[in-house]
Amino acid sequence: VQAVQAEKFLSEEYIQASRAALNHVYRIEYDQAIAAYGVLAKRYPEHPGPHLAGAVAHWLQELYVRLDFELDHFISPSHFTKPTERQMPEEEQEAFFSGIEECRKRAEKHLEKHPGDMEGRYYLGALEGALGAYAFTIERSYMKALKHGKKAYQFQKAIIDEDPESYDSYLTVGVYEYVLSNLPWYVKWIASIAGLRGNEARGFEYLILAAENSRFVGNEARVLLMVLYVREEQYEYSLEMAQQMHRRFPENFLFHLNQAQIYEAMKDQERAATTYMDVLRSAEELKKNYQMLPIGSFRFNVATRLRNQGKIQLALELYERAADDPRTLKREKTLSHLRAGEILDLLGQRQEAMAQYRQVQKFDDVEGAHKKAGQFLKTPFRRK
Repeated sequence: VQAVQAEKFLSEEYIQASRAALNHVYRIEYDQAIAAYGVLAKRYPEHPGPHLAGAVAHWLQELYVRLDFELDHFISPSHFTKPTERQMPEEEQEAFFSGIEECRKRAEKHLEKHPGDMEGRYYLGALEGALGAYAFTIERSYMKALKHGKKAYQFQKAIIDEDPESYDSYLTVGVYEYVLSNLPWYVKWIASIAGLRGNEARGFEYLILAAENSRFVGNEARVLLMVLYVREEQYEYSLEMAQQMHRRFPENFLFHLNQAQIYEAMKDQERAATTYMDVLRSAEELKKNYQMLPIGSFRFNVATRLRNQGKIQLALELYERAADDPRTLKREKTLSHLRAGEILDLLGQRQEAMAQYRQVQKFDDVEGAHKKAGQFLKTPFRRK
């Protein structure tokens, strides 16, 4: 790969090449994204950007593996404060921190040649933001995240103060303002003592500026707005962001799923059910990247949501298909037979229900399924 010497980091050529690599991230194609950033790093050997972006891709891939892109996780005040059994693989951790340090070395070297240069400072702020996000989501450390977040904020806020049209910097500043204004009480008092305060309205204002005007981080801002609007119960705005992102990246089933989850939050059960079924249909038809969904488990989860919405006939169909699908995990297979039996009892189809309960007893016992099946073989299931 021919190397390019460039005094300005954000040349139009680099921006276009970087966007092409970033598109892989938004299509849930993390390995391709990491490879593309590796090529960029060779083509632009003095540029900090490819190393930072590659590190972020490794972090996002870990969140995807953990199923942490569920909207419920990001809007929950406690999800990322709980310990997790999964450890990020050591080689992935090394790749993340190596990318961060390679970015830092190049940004600092650039600033030695060009003291005070905003583009060099931008990358120092961006890497601190990445470290803060990693600390919060992977290491589950609020205080470490705040420490890195404060540094990121200071870098990016100084850039905005010098040039209010540096719209990429508004992403970090907006997130920081929002997070500080919504800290749990047991962290907020420590932040207050340290002089850290945020403004929620200003946070939204800055994120909207980044979404509408930035060169690099518009999509990141839209994703964050989608999540934060759900937290604030501004569902129409959140839905608009999810729909925008899915139109931009139709291969990304997560943005399709987000729409169903937002409809659920809106109590619009009809559109939620329709959207879940659309996602399932796309996965069954092997639409590009939808085939990455674990179809057996996903079918079970959709059936459960439909059952909770009172759509028991459709839920029954999905439970039966999940039970018969060899790709369904043992836990979901056992529970699919149990749930199918319960619905059949509700529908008055006693013999079919008993056949499902007998199937339960042939599989591994999970969540007391064998005991429940034995009870329902004696006495039909009834809602409490």
